[in-house]
Parts: sequence; C-alpha cells; structure tokens
Amino acid sequence: MVEQLARPKDKVEVYWFSEQPYGHVTDADLEQYDSGRLGFPNTYFDPAKAHVLYNEYHEQYALADEVGFDGIMSNEHHASYWCMKPSVNLDAAVISKVTKNCKIAILGNVIAINDPVRMAEEIAMLDCYSGGRIISGFVRGTAVETLQSGIKPTDNRERFEEAHDLIIKCWTEPGPFRYEGKHYQYHAINPWVRPMQDPHPDIWFPGTGSPESVVWAARHQHPYMNLGALVDTTEWLKNVYIETAHETGFKPGPEHFGYLLRCLVADTDEQAIEIGREFLWTMGHRQRGPREHNDPPGYQSREAVKVK
Repeated sequence: MVEQLARPKDKVEVYWFSEQPYGHVTDADLEQYDSGRLGFPNTYFDPAKAHVLYNEYHEQYALADEVGFDGIMSNEHHASYWCMKPSVNLDAAVISKVTKNCKIAILGNVIAINDPVRMAEEIAMLDCYSGGRIISGFVRGTAVETLQSGIKPTDNRERFEEAHDLIIKCWTEPGPFRYEGKHYQYHAINPWVRPMQDPHPDIWFPGTGSPESVVWAARHQHPYMNLGALVDTTEWLKNVYIETAHETGFKPGPEHFGYLLRCLVADTDEQAIEIGREFLWTMGHRQRGPREHNDPPGYQSREAVKVK
C-alpha cells in the first residue's frame, strides 16, 4: 500500500489532455444530419485510420510524461466522433504502461450508467498497474450517455450518487458483503483487487456549470474541476463551493479547484491564430442535435439550466 496522492497546495499542477478525436470527419459530412452525435452514422468510422490515430495519441502520452507534465488527464464519451474513447479505463491502462512518472487523472468514469462494482475493480487494477498513480474522477455523463444507456434521465443523479458510495465501500470495507440499494442490488460482493493507494485513489469531480454538482462535490470534500465554463460563471461556482465547504466544516484551498484551459503556443500571434482555427474544427456540430440529445426532461434542474 502507498499513501493517497497528495494534492499540492503551493503550486499549480499542469496536466496534458486530448479528446483523441477522429480527425477524418468534415463539416460537409456532419451538415447532412440533424445531430452531431446520436444521429451521425458510425459508417464514417474507419478502423484502419483509427488504428493510426490511437497510436499517435499514445505516443503523445509518452512525450508528455518525458517532458515533465505533472499528469495526464483522460475522459470518455459515447457516440462522439470528437472523442474516440468510449472507455476511459482502457485509455488509463495504456497511459499506465507508456508512462513512468506522471499522475493519471481519470475524468472520468460515467458511473451512473455502469456497474459500480466492476468500476471499483477496474480502477483498483489501474492503481496497481500504475504503482498508485491513479486519480479517480466520477462524472454523471452527458445527456447522450444517459440516452444511449437506456436509463431514465431523471434517475441519473440518484444512480450517480449511489454508485459513488458503493465504489468507496468496495475499496474500503472487507468482503464479502451484501448490498441492497435503490438502484443497485448484489447478493454478494467480494472485489478481490484493491487499490494500491490507502485508503483509496483521490476522487475528483468535473462539471460544466451545474450548481448542484458543485454543492455535492464540496459536501464530499472532492476537488471540483470546471471544464471550461466562462470566467464569471467559474468564479460564481467557486464561491458556491467555498460557501458549501464552510457549511460542511472545512476550509477549501487551491487543492480543491481545477480548470480546463485551452492553450495555443506558437512563435507569433498569427501562427497561434491559425492553429486556433484548426483547434475549432467542427466545433459547431459537436453538440448539435434535437433538444432531447442535450437536455432531456429531468436530466438537469431548472437552476442548472438557468446557469448554463
């Protein structure tokens, strides 16, 4: 066993992140369909081209570790040409083998639509693979993830919170044990693989602007990672976290906050602007689609919708 990875309080940590997009899709391809995700056919996917791309992305991971990034962050999405990672744990396994030093931040597993016991086992495996370098992020997932999984949008938050508690139970309590919850039931649970970190990998919670999510993260003392919201919204959400933390009984510090920052580096402003045009590739299509693909009834509260 090793101690849980420390959260630095006196410096900023920088993590490398790539969505691993399938870069062979064009605006012209997407314009033919009413949706950029569930309605965009997977016939545009070529496994041979994906093979090349995946290996290029894995080489980038190795380079990020070599040049000294503090960590590498990975995520997952489903039915998304701009994110070829339907399993963040598979990607984390690759990262654990092509790197030696950096932390591995999983941001995150969509635990509301998965088997939480299996999630606990897989993350424990990854922690053992990597020698205790895993940071375990949990997410509710987008509306598309919920719709594709077949669960009710109104059940997502409850399932997420119950899965979170059960995963921690799997990591910290001896098995076998029985579990009877509202959304999950198991006659016997005995996860053989346990995390290397004691008591378990640190848990981060990323979000895009839901105040309920910020309150939940603060009540559990989990760091909140804002995934690129506007600066004014980000500052307001940070204050929501701070107020909730004080009500909960702890003083939050810099180790409780993170932000997804999009950076472009070039020798001149003109070159950076040109790189930026490439970066914004198909941006107008990525979340395009019927309202039920982005905000099905019951998935978000009225306050969260108002904020967004």
